[in-house]
Amino acid sequence: MRNRLRQRAIVSLLKTNDSPPKILASQLFFLFDVEPHIDSITDNMTVENVLMVVGNILQSKQRLQEDVTAWARNLFEAAELPFEINSIPGSIDIPPGLSVVSSQPATSKTLPSVPQKRRTRRIYLDLAIQYLEKGSYTHRELVESIMKQFPNLNQETVSTFVSDVQNPRYSPIKDRKVLKQADGTLIFEDKIKPMLTVIENPNFAGTENEAEPVTDIDKQVSSSRGDV
Repeated sequence: MRNRLRQRAIVSLLKTNDSPPKILASQLFFLFDVEPHIDSITDNMTVENVLMVVGNILQSKQRLQEDVTAWARNLFEAAELPFEINSIPGSIDIPPGLSVVSSQPATSKTLPSVPQKRRTRRIYLDLAIQYLEKGSYTHRELVESIMKQFPNLNQETVSTFVSDVQNPRYSPIKDRKVLKQADGTLIFEDKIKPMLTVIENPNFAGTENEAEPVTDIDKQVSSSRGDV
């Protein structure tokens, strides 16, 4: 739960970030309760490079257990931002005990272009929309169904996505509100069909002008009155 909240905070930070690289790095260290190490952060770093350097330091301190590149890429995907690591002129000072392969200017030319990254972002979005239109999956079932189709995805990222679609502020699916039904399943609001409800009035006894049936006894009474 704490990791999910931290991830959501980082995604929000990436979406609204306009701070210098060192300030961004300090904020990231703060979210992990780690003393800031910003000696290796330079003013010409991109947000991607800051995230990678911070991730490597966190991993060296055993505060980050997953692959740093995958971690950074998943955060950028959740923030709906293109992810591309640019090489940085000069060497980067890494704290002792951390092993990182140095980045060279020539290697940056071999990296995939931004459009290629965009084609792979949120590959599960169309599938999620189909499930939300059916309205037969809970939060957990929706995450499990997406992971079954795309087992290489980060489950925490997918779970954060499912939480975000329920919040109009963070939802990547614009103009379509997602509601949680009584049984816990999630569905688009525009897919809920209005039900016709008939409310019966227990005091209703028929219309005032409705004639009561005439019985044989009534006929006999009327006949007797006529004879008198």
